[in-house]
Amino acid sequence: MAISELTGRILDLPVDNESNFVPHSEKRIVFGPQGRFWGDYVMRSFFFEPHAGIEKTHTHPWPHWMICLSGQGKVEIDGETTDMAGGMWIHIPSSLPHRFYNTGDQPLHFLCIVPPEGDINPTTRAK
Repeated sequence: MAISELTGRILDLPVDNESNFVPHSEKRIVFGPQGRFWGDYVMRSFFFEPHAGIEKTHTHPWPHWMICLSGQGKVEIDGETTDMAGGMWIHIPSSLPHRFYNTGDQPLHFLCIVPPEGDINPTTRAK
């Protein structure tokens, strides 16, 4: 396999509008079971525009593992809120109410890993 098939830029990946449920944001699949090197999980890249985010908390039976790459935001997990900024990692256990949003004037960029069943729009399909 050529190195050009093993490397790339996140911004060159297609935007996934089908399962992205956050207005004023972009979602791209970096790795996942649809032919991109990782059958067990999906790594998504999100860019939230300034002041964009998830309005209401939601729950689902899978966890999130997140790494914030840049920007400023907040993450709310089980009723507690803390800052979210570049260089931070975040773990959201399954079934805990959560949401995250951009509080800054620059895009909030983070990676979010979920199992394949978690790569959906939880506002319309999760129980």
